[in-house]
Amino acid sequence: MNRYLSYAILSFLMLTAAPNAWSQALDQLGVKKGVSMSGSINASATAYTASGIESRRDPLAWYLNGNININLFGYDMPFSFNYSNQGRNYSQPFNQFRFAPSYKWARAYFGTTSMQFSNYTLAGHMFDGVGLELSPGKWRISAMYGTLLKAVPFDVLSPESYSRAAFERKGEGIKLGYEDNGNAYSISLFHAKDNAASVPYIPDDATLTPRENLAVAFNVRQTLIGRVFVDMEYSISALNRDVRAEKDNFDSTRGTSNLLGKLLGPTATTRYFDALQAGLGYTGSFYTVQLRYERVAPDFVTLGAYNVVNDMRNITVAPTVQLLGGKLNLSANAGMQVNNLDDSKTSDTKRWVANINAGFTPNEHWAFNGGYSNFSNYTRIRPLIDPYFNNPLDTLDFYQVNNTYNGMVMYRTGTKERQHAITLNTSYQYASDKSTAADAVESLSRFFTANLGYSYNLQPKALSMTGAVNYYKNTAAGLNTTFMGPAVSVNKQYFDKTLRTGVTATYNVTKATTETAGLNSSTTSSLFNTGLSLNYSPKPRQQTTSTGEGKQVKLFPNRHTHNFGATVMWLMRGAAASQPGYNELTTTINYTYSF
Repeated sequence: MNRYLSYAILSFLMLTAAPNAWSQALDQLGVKKGVSMSGSINASATAYTASGIESRRDPLAWYLNGNININLFGYDMPFSFNYSNQGRNYSQPFNQFRFAPSYKWARAYFGTTSMQFSNYTLAGHMFDGVGLELSPGKWRISAMYGTLLKAVPFDVLSPESYSRAAFERKGEGIKLGYEDNGNAYSISLFHAKDNAASVPYIPDDATLTPRENLAVAFNVRQTLIGRVFVDMEYSISALNRDVRAEKDNFDSTRGTSNLLGKLLGPTATTRYFDALQAGLGYTGSFYTVQLRYERVAPDFVTLGAYNVVNDMRNITVAPTVQLLGGKLNLSANAGMQVNNLDDSKTSDTKRWVANINAGFTPNEHWAFNGGYSNFSNYTRIRPLIDPYFNNPLDTLDFYQVNNTYNGMVMYRTGTKERQHAITLNTSYQYASDKSTAADAVESLSRFFTANLGYSYNLQPKALSMTGAVNYYKNTAAGLNTTFMGPAVSVNKQYFDKTLRTGVTATYNVTKATTETAGLNSSTTSSLFNTGLSLNYSPKPRQQTTSTGEGKQVKLFPNRHTHNFGATVMWLMRGAAASQPGYNELTTTINYTYSF
């Protein structure tokens, strides 16, 4: 086995080394660096018990994870893993390992990992397999192959299996790019296909179908003249929703709204969708302004991303300004978003988005921050799909307005040894739903939150204390809710800061008042939560060696460190109305070894 392992390592070095490496001396290849290892391993266990209610989690859970990097003659080979007894609760495995060796401009991935080609092809989807990233000079090359989803069969005795069931899905992709002086050009190609035979039984009322997808993206980032820059990404996704059969009536109407519809019209087996995002900006001496455009066709799907918001067109402008030598920062963003790009829905939505933020730091003691955002939503609902229907009296106009104000004031004072800080955070938001634009406050909801906090830090004693008061009020049609209470925490370090302790406690009272048919009813509930945390990290021993010159001694710190931690959390909720009170106790212990 050792001989085969040596052959495998030697083959890997030969494949990933630069072409001119053979002419270099052995010390230039990194042989003098030898073999080194670093990383950390963490183990933890959590115990849970409850009284007064049914348990909301398992009574015992344990986790083991680690990150280990082996440097073999200059080659970095990081390896990571996660393992837990909670993995049985996941349809896709929770337990994972990852091995990512690298050398200079080459990196490989083995195991469970993710890669990013573009926003609309392969966009961070986890897969079990292999990957490669090369960046020789100005070139960028990426490739992958692996399993994106593992097969999860249906369980006729478990209704939850309808949402967890999945076909085995394989995927492969490649990306080629070139970068020079901030300019970049790339093309990426991604393909994924489900194995229709991986799920032996599919109930008649299930909607799961095996799919196949091919997505391609073109990316450009270019500086035009001086400080003017532009970036663009255009993607096309070809989707087969069911590789076993012909398309149904729904599929026959999709895939006609892409920008290249005349060239890529729907066929008997495939539908085409596209996405475009582009930006044009200018960077000045103290300001930046950028105009962005994004359009995603209806039903756009790529099997290389978990979720893509489709059927929308978005236009925004975003300026930023710095004044008073950087002490005052202003930024804004305004835009309009529309949907129903192919007129297939019974309603159209226009959404206006605008927000303004300002930050001001006049000196080392004071800091101010404020913002305003306005989100408005306008929907026109048509009662039926009729090309000859244009009677405005039979349509419904629906408006939704959401305004948010927020502010922060901070005052800091003290010396290097003693520090004080007072912070006030506030937020006010109101939202309204209206059947006509003239109804100003119908169905109005208001939300107000405030937090006033004080912190004290005594450096010589390694002591810090904080106290805060929280307040929240929600006013809606027929319902008023008030939430308030104090919170305190104390943190102290002992034994030359090797032992860290912390105590926290919060108490909140919630009062809810409901108005029904002219009658008011109110309920009051309380919640008390406290916790104790301990962390001990002994200082590593010092290794000494003599230089052979009298009494001169050099000290070398030991890289091996240990950390022991424990946390106990106790939650007590008081009884309210028909809900009885209950208690929960959660205890966690953990150990971390770093080397």
